[in-house]
Amino acid sequence: MSTATRSSYHHGDLKAALIEASEEIIRAEGVEGFTLRKAAKSAGVSPGAPSHHFSGTKGLLTAIAIRTFEKLGAELNTLPSSGIPAQDLRTQGLGYVKFAALHPGLFRLICRVDLIDFKDPNLMQAAFEAMASYEHAAAAYFGYEPPDPQKRIFRPYMASAMATAHGLAHMVIEGRPALLFETPDPIGTFIETALPSILLATWPD
Repeated sequence: MSTATRSSYHHGDLKAALIEASEEIIRAEGVEGFTLRKAAKSAGVSPGAPSHHFSGTKGLLTAIAIRTFEKLGAELNTLPSSGIPAQDLRTQGLGYVKFAALHPGLFRLICRVDLIDFKDPNLMQAAFEAMASYEHAAAAYFGYEPPDPQKRIFRPYMASAMATAHGLAHMVIEGRPALLFETPDPIGTFIETALPSILLATWPD
């Protein structure tokens, strides 16, 4: 159990301690290696504590997904804006892929509709807020008005923009850059040298 987890638990915030412990497991072993028993053991609590506080595995994983979307939003929504639609969309796409590369286990989790509750209103809110700047950049590039956050409707331009970055993110976390670059850090090489060119070809000025 980490120092942060112990500190949270000693301050009585058991839910936060369980989320922190679970994140560490997912970072180390992926979501496939996660179990409630491991989370409880890592947090130093009884085996039944996670189910009691989160209504089972899906509840705890949903809480982790919410925090992951919040972290993603903190990254994307603070990226610089140039005022040039194509450049801003490429910046958002690059940021999205970089986040996936830095947090592959957590990124895989937020993609798993079978493991988390996408009908949870807090999760939905966190997901929409995380992609706010990305969606504004996509709307500007494709010539649409800025989206109304109160109207959560299907937008084809956003689906297209997301499919591009999402596909590239999965390409990265699956290790495919190693097939292209024989360097000590093929993922880093791909992100720094190849990805900007790919995004430029996809969303030219």
